[in-house]
Amino acid sequence: MRRYPIWNLKHTAPFESLVDVLLANRGLTEADLADSPEVLKDPELMKDMDRLLERVLEAVRKGERITVFGDYDVDGVTSTALLLDFLDRVGVSATALLPDRARDGYGMKPSGVEKAVSLGTDLILTVDNGISAFEAVDRSNALGVDVIIIDHHSPQDKLPAALAIVNPNRLDCEYPFKGLAAVGVAFKVVQALSRHLMSGDDRRVYLNGLLDLVALGTVADLAPMVDENRILTKHGMKILEKTTRPGLRALKEVAGVSDRQVATTTIGFFLGPRLNSAGRLATAHLGLDLLRCKEQSTAEKLATELNTLNSKRQDLQKAGTAEAESQVEREGLGDHRLLVAYGSGWHLGVVGLISGKLSEKYGRPAVACTGVRGDSTFTGSARTAGGYNIVEAIFRCADLLTDCGGHAEAAGFSGPLKNLEAFRDRLQQDADSRLTEEDLTPSLELDTSLPHEAVSLDTVNTINGLAPFGSGNEAPKFMVPNCRIDRATAVGRGQHLKLSLDAGGRKCDAIWWRKGELVYELGAGERVDVACALEENIWNGRTQLQLVLQDMRPAEG
Repeated sequence: MRRYPIWNLKHTAPFESLVDVLLANRGLTEADLADSPEVLKDPELMKDMDRLLERVLEAVRKGERITVFGDYDVDGVTSTALLLDFLDRVGVSATALLPDRARDGYGMKPSGVEKAVSLGTDLILTVDNGISAFEAVDRSNALGVDVIIIDHHSPQDKLPAALAIVNPNRLDCEYPFKGLAAVGVAFKVVQALSRHLMSGDDRRVYLNGLLDLVALGTVADLAPMVDENRILTKHGMKILEKTTRPGLRALKEVAGVSDRQVATTTIGFFLGPRLNSAGRLATAHLGLDLLRCKEQSTAEKLATELNTLNSKRQDLQKAGTAEAESQVEREGLGDHRLLVAYGSGWHLGVVGLISGKLSEKYGRPAVACTGVRGDSTFTGSARTAGGYNIVEAIFRCADLLTDCGGHAEAAGFSGPLKNLEAFRDRLQQDADSRLTEEDLTPSLELDTSLPHEAVSLDTVNTINGLAPFGSGNEAPKFMVPNCRIDRATAVGRGQHLKLSLDAGGRKCDAIWWRKGELVYELGAGERVDVACALEENIWNGRTQLQLVLQDMRPAEG
């Protein structure tokens, strides 16, 4: 029954204010979650923003052609759509190039530069990539085309020789908030440019209208939900609820959330995966076309195509994950504190999802790799656990690779297949030397033990006042002790466990996703402690409390 050997209650004493407990647990203050526009920083505090402004404004004056080179995930596609929207608005001739995951790999390559030049490009703007595009920038410079990098990924020891690099994570950038997703950085660029090209209410209304794209990219990229990200996302989700973009309306419809209040979970579980499926299994331009299309009929066609791709992605992910787990057990890969699994037949578009599933199941950093280009090259994705900075670990293996980049939590890479064994060995040795078994012992972080009288919709309303939730401002989770099981059933074709619970006389329903098999282990009258989140469940016009279970154990005491 129990998933986590350790339940870590961050606050164990009695309390008067649940909000105070939640803020203290996250190291936040009410000011950190303020909704005032004053939270937004001046974009011109970013290093090289002045150089970007000078060059882009020159391109606008001269009528030059701009190519936006984006990325194939949701953050990259929304960033590209946002920049193109603005360039269209100010009358610039602009086009977009998005890499093919299998053919091009991540980021701008010299071949991409040459394609841009063949289109008559005078200026290249990268977004959500570029900070490691050394060869591509050198090639562009040799061809006489300026490159401006707009990125948020961690830089290596040196920077490409671009005309300007706008990235809050540059070591020499003094911009005070480092957690922006790429779409957030792109928004700050548009915010700065619009000061020179738009005015008054038109500018304010226009910038607000971009926030649905900002919310999509920020949430899908798991950016920290504090500071600027919080206010941009909070207002962006309101725009997304009533969006006028035909593509987003159609996407919400096929995802079954068209009549639902938009929350971060709406983006993370319904909209984001469908947009991501384009770059995973087909071409990211499908997602970009959806975000930019003007006709409802076109939007509906594209949304249906993305929905079909997402179903296919789910099947590929399930099969690949099962094979990877079998490999871990068969080959004893779990003897190390970092897992490296390889499958030559795994679809490149799902290796990141496979690594995430491995990390989740085994509670340790995980890497999933597959072969490309006739199996002469391996490429893969990594996900972290135990506080291990995975991108720095990948950088320590950079001499064995041809490309690498990412964040502390997730990274991507590729290299010659002949180096795979050496790469695996070095990465495992690195993790073994830096992580302890204690670091990797699965533990469930809970805010506090919730008294039975607080198991209510009033508490849900209190919690929702701290939304939107995400990294750095995680959705609250609680222990509710000593609940009696009145009824246990399996729902959703047996996939999910549904419980009717009695918490000190308070009746409530609970759902435990993908745990339907536990129905045979539980009986009416059993007493359990549950670890859960609290949410509203609206069904047939009625709003009821629902506990979303994370774990369960026999009641203690």
